[in-house]
Amino acid sequence: MLGYLNRKLGNLNVAAKLALGFAVVLLLTLATTISGWRALDGAINRSQQLSEIGQINDLVKDLRAERITFRVLSDDTSKARIQQAIEQLERMLSTLQQRSNVDESRQLLTQKLQLLQQLREDFTELQSTVASRTALRQAMQAQALKLDDVIDDLQTQALLTMSESQQGSALGLMESLGRHVEGANQQSLVPAYTFSPVEAFAKVGDEALDAADKSLEQLLKALAPLSLPRSLTEQPGVELAKYRASLDQYRRAAVRAEQLQGSMEKMGDELGVASVELAGRKVEQRDSEALAARSLLTSVALLAMVLGVIAAWLITLQITQPLRQTLAVAVRIAKGDLSQVDTVQRRDEMGQLQTSMREMTLSLRELIGGIDQGVGQLSQAATQLATSSEDTKLRINQQREETDQVATAMNQMSATVQEVAQNAEQASLAATNADQQAQLGDQVVAEAIGRIEQLAGQMDHCLTAMQHLAGESQRIGSILDVIKSVSEQTNLLALNAAIEAARAGEAGRGFAVVADEVRGLAQRTSTATEEIGQLIDSLHNGTDEVTRLLDSSKNLTEQSVELSRRVGDALSQITDTVSSIQGMNQQIATASEEQSVVAEQINRSVISVRDASDQTSAASEQTAASSGELEQLGQQLRGMVGRFSI
Repeated sequence: MLGYLNRKLGNLNVAAKLALGFAVVLLLTLATTISGWRALDGAINRSQQLSEIGQINDLVKDLRAERITFRVLSDDTSKARIQQAIEQLERMLSTLQQRSNVDESRQLLTQKLQLLQQLREDFTELQSTVASRTALRQAMQAQALKLDDVIDDLQTQALLTMSESQQGSALGLMESLGRHVEGANQQSLVPAYTFSPVEAFAKVGDEALDAADKSLEQLLKALAPLSLPRSLTEQPGVELAKYRASLDQYRRAAVRAEQLQGSMEKMGDELGVASVELAGRKVEQRDSEALAARSLLTSVALLAMVLGVIAAWLITLQITQPLRQTLAVAVRIAKGDLSQVDTVQRRDEMGQLQTSMREMTLSLRELIGGIDQGVGQLSQAATQLATSSEDTKLRINQQREETDQVATAMNQMSATVQEVAQNAEQASLAATNADQQAQLGDQVVAEAIGRIEQLAGQMDHCLTAMQHLAGESQRIGSILDVIKSVSEQTNLLALNAAIEAARAGEAGRGFAVVADEVRGLAQRTSTATEEIGQLIDSLHNGTDEVTRLLDSSKNLTEQSVELSRRVGDALSQITDTVSSIQGMNQQIATASEEQSVVAEQINRSVISVRDASDQTSAASEQTAASSGELEQLGQQLRGMVGRFSI
């Protein structure tokens, strides 16, 4: 995995590597920030929910207080406040249910909403029940008033028909009957404020009405002897029965109202308990999320540190390792070791630098190999040139000796010409001897011409070799320009790397040291390149001097060839002349003067040939000296090239 990542990173440039490293750090920082934001949002959300739960508790308390107020007063204000509290509770519970992300909390909120809905329904029923109870109480009170009226009528009639002794007993029973009815009426109001109002309302007025029944029965027995109208004596029982029926209806409505009140109170208590439980769960959830957030932030921070360290290590490795490799290559090149050529697979700036160093190494190998080969050819050509110069010198010396012989012969021939007229036979012999000497001189001149032409050919080869050496020197200069350009690019890259390392701060200190070493090696390479350039310039100047001398030697050789040809022509003329002398023995006297003139011309030509031979000998000596210098220069170049191993 790391190898694959290392190869992939090796194909990215340094700017992309640094951007990738900073992007990883920024992404991890962003992840940490987002995690913190989420944890903070969760804490804020839980705090808001706890605040809303506190408001719900306050509303539940307000609902309880308003319910008690409505129980006492049953007014529209309390009713409106209860309905408003229920609506606010429903809205807040619905909001909490929508925002809750925990199933248990959502289930509890659903139960609270159902409980609140049941509370709403009970309150609606309570309103109708309280209204019915109020109407039934009014009807019961109206019936009590009718009963009082009936008792008053009965009392009036009894007072009219009864004696004073009977009136006291009857009036006492009537007063007891009214008091029991009034007691039942008063008792109907008391149970709402008792500890068990439902049970109290279920039995309210029973004892009083039972006592009223007994009082009515005793009253009727007391009034029986009076023979009062039956309608008058039966009417209190009928009205009392109606009052009992009204009281029963009122009691049922009151019991239902108290049941609804108890149910609402119980549901209010359950809402309070549920709110407390929900608040506890929210606190637990808040603590759990806080712990999870701390764990997440710790994990993300540790992950960010680990990934940051890995990214820094990989990026540092991607930069320092190729720099060290490039530094090793530069050190090998500085030591003259060109035998090792590394394969480059990277495509970033470091890979481009390594590729440039590799191409520079190959170019130097090719250059040094070409210089070595050219130096070998130069040494060989210089050796051949020296050998040819020595051979030419020997031939020219031989030619000079033979020319001296020809000059001597011509002098003898001039002396003999004076005697030709006296002795034809001696002239003929002398002519024959002259013919032989002329033929021998012609052969010597022909051989000298061949040697001189061979010398001219060797001079052409030597000139070609020197021109090739000059071309190689120019090529070395162009390659040195390439090396100098690569050194400048290396120095520039090292400077850029040092700048980037300075921007990186403490993490790029080692990278800056390596960049300084690369710059130092680049400067040493540039210095060595300038020294080689100076040596190449010296070689180029020596080559130009040798080329100039070779051109001069070539011109002298061509002149020697021309003079030798002229000598050959002169010797041919001598041969022809001697043949004519031999064929024209009878005309010797006449031709003596002409022969004397021709002999003088031949003598001058021989002197010219001798002078040309002396010049050719001097040029040969100069060529030999130049060849020695050229061979010494080749040895110096070979020594310089020997510093490199290819």
